Amino acid sequence: MRGPKGDQRLIRDYNRGLVVNLLRTDGPMSRADLARRTGLAPSALTQRIRDLIEEGLVTEGGKKEASTGRPPTLVSFNPDYAAAVGVKIEGTRLRAARVNLAGEVCARYETSFHPSPEPSEVISLVEEAVEHLSDSHILGVGISISGFVDTINGIDIYSPILGWENVALADPLEDHLDLPVHLENDVNALTLAERWHGAGSDYRNFVCLTVGEGVGSGVVVNGSLYRGAFGGAGEVGHMMIDPSGPICRCGERGCLEVFASDQFLKREALRLGFADIAKLEQEAREGDVQAMDVFKQMGHYLGIGAKNLVNLLNPQAIVLGGERMEASDLFVAAFKSEVREHSFAEAAKDLEIVPALLGEDGFLIGAATIVAAEFFRLPTERTLR
Repeated sequence: MRGPKGDQRLIRDYNRGLVVNLLRTDGPMSRADLARRTGLAPSALTQRIRDLIEEGLVTEGGKKEASTGRPPTLVSFNPDYAAAVGVKIEGTRLRAARVNLAGEVCARYETSFHPSPEPSEVISLVEEAVEHLSDSHILGVGISISGFVDTINGIDIYSPILGWENVALADPLEDHLDLPVHLENDVNALTLAERWHGAGSDYRNFVCLTVGEGVGSGVVVNGSLYRGAFGGAGEVGHMMIDPSGPICRCGERGCLEVFASDQFLKREALRLGFADIAKLEQEAREGDVQAMDVFKQMGHYLGIGAKNLVNLLNPQAIVLGGERMEASDLFVAAFKSEVREHSFAEAAKDLEIVPALLGEDGFLIGAATIVAAEFFRLPTERTLR
């Protein structure tokens, strides 16, 4: 592995980053394995490991099995060296968690607010959440939010759920918290969490499809999140299904969200005389045919959206997640049937459809892990923020 030439400090930081990231992503290794994987000379590697042990970033202990001779001691990444705060901003609720460097939730915080809040109100709530959770070495704050996000400049360009346009979040929060703040689309954050720590870890190419207040998707191509030219890739919820259908909150007609999200379930619950989605779900579980049909219709339309993604992207898997997965038993059969029966045969032949493993915590874990990934990025790969 060839590193940078020239500046000695840059070389030292680069070599340090190589060692840390290998241990962070690939697990405990012997010094011999680290030397082979990094290409570092034994003397340079020994110095880097000594420095990292003093910092508390790595530990030494445990033995690697060896067929002959003395088993080598393993060097391990310390996931409790620091933590990051992951935040999810929803339509009327803010959830946050302190997450260690292994993607484990260590503490939680939750609060609510009125619909269509002023950005300043939500910024204050994020500050309160971070202050509540900051009782360890915090690397920064990751925020997941719905809609079209400018990740480079930390701006929520458009969020129909919140009614926001061009709202700067990262800069004012960095000023108040004196911490790095990273903003990400919520489904992209979940997708990254499932890629690193969950159901997507076995796949190099997959789509994470979420259903809840809206419908969204995150796309992983060759192991990396695909954001598109301007960060808007994956807005499958606003794929047009019926040009003469009901008006979506984005202003267009017949979007997938209108037929396959909580918007659809709320509308159908009222039509059938039920107070809310919870009552509709209860009646469906108790055998009400009309209530059951509503969930089947939702699964059918969600499957149409997924089928289009399968035909377009040919992924290895669809990872299905989001808040409404707690009712998955009522709609997943119809979803799978639509995807299997109407995708191109070759595209669907080996396709796997699996549930997300991290649940709603995935949004928080993903947001926090983005902070950690940026912190440990090699100095030659740093982003503009």
